[in-house]
Amino acid sequence: MRTNGRALEPLAFAYQLEEQEPAAGFASRLAALNGRSLRDLLRDMCIQQRSLDKGIASVVRDIATLGRADPENLLRFTPIPRGGRFYDVADETFVRLAVNRTYFRFCARCSREDMDRYDGPSSSRPWLRLEWTLSHFRSCGRHKVFLSATKPIRTPFAPFDFSDTMRALVPGLSQMADAAAASEASPFQAWLQNRLRGVRSEENWLDDLPLYVAAPFCEALGVSSLHQPKARVAKFSVADWAAAADEGFRIASAGEDSLRALLSRLNEAQSSTRGFWGPRDTYGYAYGLLQKTVDDPAYAKLRDTVRRFALETMPIEPGSDVLGEVAGGRKLHTVRTAARDSGVHALTMRRLFIRMGVDEAGEQSGIMDHRILVKSDEVHRVVSELKDAITAPEVETLLGVPRLHLKELVANGHLSALADTGSRRNAKRRFSKDTVEQLRMRLFDGACEVSVPADRQVDIVGARRASTCTIPDLLDMVFSGTLNWKGRLVGRTDYMALLLDADEVTRIVRSRETRTNLTKEEAEAFLPGTHGVVVNGLISSGYLKLIDEFSPDARRMIPVISRESAEAFRERFVSLGELCQKICMHHKQVRALLRLAGIEPTLVPEMVGAFFYDRQSVERFETGNLDAWAYDKASVLKMIRKQKADARRATLSALPLEKQNPRPTRGQVSGVAHNH
Repeated sequence: MRTNGRALEPLAFAYQLEEQEPAAGFASRLAALNGRSLRDLLRDMCIQQRSLDKGIASVVRDIATLGRADPENLLRFTPIPRGGRFYDVADETFVRLAVNRTYFRFCARCSREDMDRYDGPSSSRPWLRLEWTLSHFRSCGRHKVFLSATKPIRTPFAPFDFSDTMRALVPGLSQMADAAAASEASPFQAWLQNRLRGVRSEENWLDDLPLYVAAPFCEALGVSSLHQPKARVAKFSVADWAAAADEGFRIASAGEDSLRALLSRLNEAQSSTRGFWGPRDTYGYAYGLLQKTVDDPAYAKLRDTVRRFALETMPIEPGSDVLGEVAGGRKLHTVRTAARDSGVHALTMRRLFIRMGVDEAGEQSGIMDHRILVKSDEVHRVVSELKDAITAPEVETLLGVPRLHLKELVANGHLSALADTGSRRNAKRRFSKDTVEQLRMRLFDGACEVSVPADRQVDIVGARRASTCTIPDLLDMVFSGTLNWKGRLVGRTDYMALLLDADEVTRIVRSRETRTNLTKEEAEAFLPGTHGVVVNGLISSGYLKLIDEFSPDARRMIPVISRESAEAFRERFVSLGELCQKICMHHKQVRALLRLAGIEPTLVPEMVGAFFYDRQSVERFETGNLDAWAYDKASVLKMIRKQKADARRATLSALPLEKQNPRPTRGQVSGVAHNH
């Protein structure tokens, strides 16, 4: 470039170009050193301020010539606009708003060091660092203090005059340096500096992304991690943004697993909230950033990660837009969405979730219906089936089956309810129409059409009455193929149109095996020396086990005592009554002989209503002594008194000495004196 027909030449005075010093700051410092303002210097050199502000390469090279600087280094760290939305600097790209063109932040302590380092006019000594013009830098990594903001005089279409702004700040520089707020070391800013120097790491998940993507995402992710989803970022302080940037960098730089862990934590934070559950209200500011940049392919890796996680862990409605893509089929259900899609009550669906092993569905969990998730594919099948399902009263009407018979059909597995939704007494079961129709076909399988039934050809209710058979047994005959004949009334397919041969059903019922277990009366005879109170006591104490067994006489299930438990008890214990019956002796005599032999009762009347002894101990007593049951009253009483005296002496010997020989009373002392 030529000025007034002459080539540009270096100025008389110039400082060396500092590392990462942009062209506008270098030009301002050069002007102040030579006693000019930036505007006057550019006018004198016939350089347009707008051209310097836009970082035009030829103008930057002219500035380098004036200051004897390396033009390539000056160009490298000078922000250059690209396309109106971005700025390029140091082979990195920033969004337009990330480059501060109307103001700058600065470290007063760095500027104070510049004052001591250089000679010349005071306003020309501090130099502008690139990081002071980038909004992502909020603190000085060298001095660990937050940067101070400035308000330069702004001229339209011209860069701010750095040195002219510092002229007003230099007198109070020391006070500003001492008052600067302390900050922690920032890993986020250290990473940004490495990127500006061209240093990248394969271990950093962000280093394959451009800075205009990675840096704002770190800040937004930190906001989502540290603050509520609807945090008002407009009120954030510099410290808030700095903390958010470091937090977001810590999470995102560690990789996809770390990011998913944060998203999972944000999901858990929604478990106690109300209302709609969506990714924007859950992931907050970070999700908002991804929504705003949905058309930018550079954000694809971040969008895909968040989108996949949201679809995997949230009940997103099919057809919803999730970061630029329409959600397909539903992958997750909540209690509320499953109840809505299936048409059942939410409480019924919640019970279904409990049976599927979803702990959060428990009544004590405190988690609401719209926050309980099910990931199993089974719920999708159940929901689709429940859409067209019918209730038990509707089955009664459709099949024409009595309510009692329907209950037995379900209880015995002949008709299965969908997802077993009716676990409680008053819960409504639901059934598939296809399942009901299959039951109808099985019911009449092999049946002959009958126009006028014979006297003993009766419906299923009449067959039960005629044979005194239980409903479960009768249904088992119908569906197992045991019956040789079944009929169906012509023109009817309802449950009561089924005809059975009453004589055949009666014959089958009466040919069954007899009962094998014991009634309470039979147990009294089976266990000698017992009666009703004792049997009940043994049952309540758990020594005898009650079960249900069909009684051919009563034609119904009755409670009986398990023969196995009765035999086990008889083998283990012998009652005092059985011994008295066996040896024809009074119970007091038997107890006395057993006590002398050291055999005490195992069960006592307070427990079960009678005395029971260990049978093996009694048998050993009998086999070891031929005269075991010989009873001589005088000898037995003598042995009992001796046994009691021995027991008393043993008790006294265990007591302390002073208790064995108590002090004599006053009367005893007087008696002794009188005798003397």
